[in-house]
Amino acid sequence: MWVDLFPLILAVPILILLWISAVWDLRHRRIPNVIVFTGAGLGIALQIGLFGLSGLLDGLFGLGIGLAILMPGYLMGTTGAGDVKLMATVGTFLGPHNILIAGLASIAVGGVIALGFMFLAIFSADSPSPWQRYGLMFRTLFATGRPIYLRPAEGEVMGRKFPFAVSIAVGTSLFLIWQSPLIRVAG
Repeated sequence: MWVDLFPLILAVPILILLWISAVWDLRHRRIPNVIVFTGAGLGIALQIGLFGLSGLLDGLFGLGIGLAILMPGYLMGTTGAGDVKLMATVGTFLGPHNILIAGLASIAVGGVIALGFMFLAIFSADSPSPWQRYGLMFRTLFATGRPIYLRPAEGEVMGRKFPFAVSIAVGTSLFLIWQSPLIRVAG
């Protein structure tokens, strides 16, 4: 019975935390530290409560890998610090192995949403096109072998802040559904 409840004990709080973060990010384009730090503390506490020292280590390694997954985007200026901290928080619940898969799922969902932004940029007559800017970045890369990043023009669709907490919430939710013992039993 305890083993059967284990996924729910970790899944329910992280799903609640993720969807609160996603709604907050959609409305305010930021994720408050109180959400991510409280969530990380809860994830570590649950890991310790369920698994003792090995749970503590899993939670801490998951936190580190969660940070590492989105840190390159943060360092390049394309991902917000709140998104990086939220992914690290997810890692405290999922541990080092599962956060890799949930992180990749979240990035894939983010790619689908980014394609939506791209199509909006193509078909939106109200904002400047990003294609001239992208062309210059690719020509510079081809000519010099070095990538450059040019910030979007004022009003450009691709310059809007991307609520990546939504991608993290959807990607992690899909991962948890995929991992659910209920799905495996039913399938």
